Amino acid sequence: MAVGDAAQLSDLPTYFGNILSAAIPLIGVIAFLMILSGGFKILTAGSDTKNLEAGKQIITLAVVGIALAIISWLVLLAIQTITGVQVTQFKFGF
Repeated sequence: MAVGDAAQLSDLPTYFGNILSAAIPLIGVIAFLMILSGGFKILTAGSDTKNLEAGKQIITLAVVGIALAIISWLVLLAIQTITGVQVTQFKFGF
């Protein structure tokens, strides 16, 4: 596609691929920032048990989120291995 050309339906797989390749590192960065935030909240909690629990919850949710992202990717790879269908690559029949 040249610069200035209108988007076409045949460009859709490229767009999905670009979104996916940008989303995967973004998930890792967000999880890392959440873990840092939770750790900072724990370190600065002092004797405030409410902030301590909030920090623990932030870290727990970050770890669960990254685990779900990894598990979902592994499920896609398992489906791809079992069926032979390329589910991690977007190719439409247009």
